[in-house]
Amino acid sequence: MTTPFDPQTQHTYTYLFCDLRTDQLLAELPLAGVTYSFALNQPGTLRGTIPYNSETLPLDPETASTPGRTAVYVDRDGVLVWGGIVWTRQNADGGRAIQASEFLSYYQHRYVKRTLSTDTSVVTDPTYVGSGPTAQRLYSDQKFVMWSLMRYAAEQSGGSIGIDLGQIASAPHGVARNITYYQYERPEIYKAISELAAADDGFDFGIEVGWSQATATTPPTRYRRAMTWFPRRGRTAAESGLVFSKGGGYGSILDYDWPEDGTAVVTEMTGLGAGTGEARIVKTAADSDAIASGWPLLEGVATYDDVIDETQVQGLTNADLDAQAGAQAQPTFEVSADTDPEFGSYSVGDQALFVIDPEPLSPAGRSAVLRIVGIENTAASGPERVRLTCVGA
Repeated sequence: MTTPFDPQTQHTYTYLFCDLRTDQLLAELPLAGVTYSFALNQPGTLRGTIPYNSETLPLDPETASTPGRTAVYVDRDGVLVWGGIVWTRQNADGGRAIQASEFLSYYQHRYVKRTLSTDTSVVTDPTYVGSGPTAQRLYSDQKFVMWSLMRYAAEQSGGSIGIDLGQIASAPHGVARNITYYQYERPEIYKAISELAAADDGFDFGIEVGWSQATATTPPTRYRRAMTWFPRRGRTAAESGLVFSKGGGYGSILDYDWPEDGTAVVTEMTGLGAGTGEARIVKTAADSDAIASGWPLLEGVATYDDVIDETQVQGLTNADLDAQAGAQAQPTFEVSADTDPEFGSYSVGDQALFVIDPEPLSPAGRSAVLRIVGIENTAASGPERVRLTCVGA
């Protein structure tokens, strides 16, 4: 049975501003009007306003929130739930408004400046990345390609922001890739990882934050940990047992929107890889079952200009076709953070059962197993409302 909403629920938020490279605490500052989000395989965001007053000005909020140089963490009831980089700051009523993105966003500002490849015939230093300042060879397992890119980024002067790479350095996925990143193309590291993950037999990825376990002699410390999940992040609906419902006077769903869009449907996808003219890599994937069942031929084209491996181009094309098969539904649900399932009991990647009891716009009701791909919470000391963005499971 769903736990009824408790209007007396209270939450305590603490916002920690730290140096991006060293993680040294610069200030603990209040924030007003805070929303923070998580997204599958993308950096989530935070928005809020630092009040400038007699209590905060002695803490030097200007230095503590310097865009591009500082990090901010969100502690909710003693749990570190969000962490990222302050990227923008501007004047607002009573203070300065900031925008931040999760630590994954750092790699949207980093590029490959030395050719890296799994193919030793195209490099001059065939030693593996991590073994020296000129090393160019990538490990072939897709998980280790991600590790190599992030390790390469950290080895540059000023390029380490303290991301723990331990998890992505162990237990390979068992999926080999043949891939080259040419220095003259300056591929963006986040985009390279994202394309690698999106291919057939790919994976989900992110950077998690939290408190380390305290001991009798050591206080807890913050961590920033690179993660991969193979073949995908999250639990199935059967594993999670998550049920969000609306109706009957109970349920966690406060409001919802369940649109459907056929304009993006594709039953045949063409993928364009590296190359020009007749030498360009061109691959096609078709949903023959959909066409046989009555769907018309609906074509799409996707470009992967930096991908030189034909197998990877085919895999990306297949993945894009799968993502655009059938009428696209991306329902959103506004749920109570303090009604079962409570905020913190689910994460992006999880599947859940969503149930809407019969109502005027849906006389027969509605239910479906959906995958959560986005979570946005509006911070409050009292009851909170969380926005879930979902796709078909």
